Formats: sequence, C-alpha cells, structure tokens
Amino acid sequence: MSVLQPAERRAALVAARKRQQRARTLAQTLGMIGLAAAVLGVSGQVLAANRQFGALPSGIIRHMRGRPKLLDAAADRLIEDVLARHGSQSGSVHSIPIRSGAGKSPAIVHLISLHEGAREAFPGATGILVVATIGGRPALSARFLRQLFGLSPAEARVANAIAAQQTIRTMADDFGVPRETVRSQLKTVLAKTGTKRQLDLALLVAGLQLPKV
Repeated sequence: MSVLQPAERRAALVAARKRQQRARTLAQTLGMIGLAAAVLGVSGQVLAANRQFGALPSGIIRHMRGRPKLLDAAADRLIEDVLARHGSQSGSVHSIPIRSGAGKSPAIVHLISLHEGAREAFPGATGILVVATIGGRPALSARFLRQLFGLSPAEARVANAIAAQQTIRTMADDFGVPRETVRSQLKTVLAKTGTKRQLDLALLVAGLQLPKV
C-alpha cells in the first residue's frame, strides 16, 4: 500500500476541494432556476445539494450523507436499482413517480446521468437527482436543456414542444419544416435524453416550464 507524500496529499486535497466546489456550483445553478436538486457521485452519494432540495417535504425524501432515500418504498427500490448501474450509463434518464399519501402531494424524481462532456466539466459527479412536485412551476431554460443533454437548438425546440404536448404535425407547421424533419429530430432527442417514448420525454420535464427557444 503506497503512502502519499505531503505534497501529494496537498494536491489531492486541493483537487477534492475543487471537485466539491464545482458540485456545489452545479447544484446552486439548478436552484437558481427553481429546481430542487442534488449532485451525485459514483456510488450515488450526495456530493452537493441546493437549498430547495434541503427544503423538500419530509414525506418525500430522507436527507442522508450516503445516497438519498425516498420514503415511498416502491420508488426507493427503483432508485436503488438505477443507482446501482447508472454510473456507467452516460446520458441516461430515469423518471420515478412518488405516490401521494397522508395529505402529501405526488412528485417525480428525475435521475439524470451526466453525459461525457458534463462529467469532464464536473469531475467526480456522475448524475443529478431532481425532485419535481406535481403542480410546481420551476423554470428550466432551453439553453440549460441543450447543455445538459447535448441537444442542438432545433432539438431543444422539439423537446420544448413535446413538453407543451404539441404534435409532430403542429411542430412542423409552427417550425416551417417537413414532418419527417421533426420526426428525425425527435428521434435524436429521445436518444440523447435516454427516453424511449414521447410520454417519457414529457414526464422528464413534468412540472418544468421551458421557455421558447
């Protein structure tokens, strides 16, 4: 077992602090656009969380030093399974519903695995956990949508329209492009966001208001 020299220990400590600060910056940025979010490490542990995440109702999530634990047992089993394997699945997205009960509002937990470029920008972070209560009105900018999933402006526009429950025909008419173009862009959006269907994509941004591109 190798022993780090003082200079190596200092370098490792500085690197760890930089990683922690970048994780905090990412969490705070998400908070600035109204999202309750935590940045996760390789094993699913919370590296940083914003104020909105800390203020979530106690009936939704238990705040722990390790991985966050959902108090809906069925949802927690799902997220435990996803966290066990999401680290290697760059760009995958999982949306897990939390049932209402005991006077509490339902919510959706979005586990977003960072794509390769984002992981380079935020070393040590592999995913983001976003909790959206149904009926909330957080705002997610189209620019952030592009950065998070690596979408082009045209693809972000399609994702925005799907969130607004527009049809391919309506999108083609509004954008002034052939329907096949919209279908092709939608197919790419689904692939980049890790979703399988239009419904899954709409669920991903449920409760999120996406401004027009």
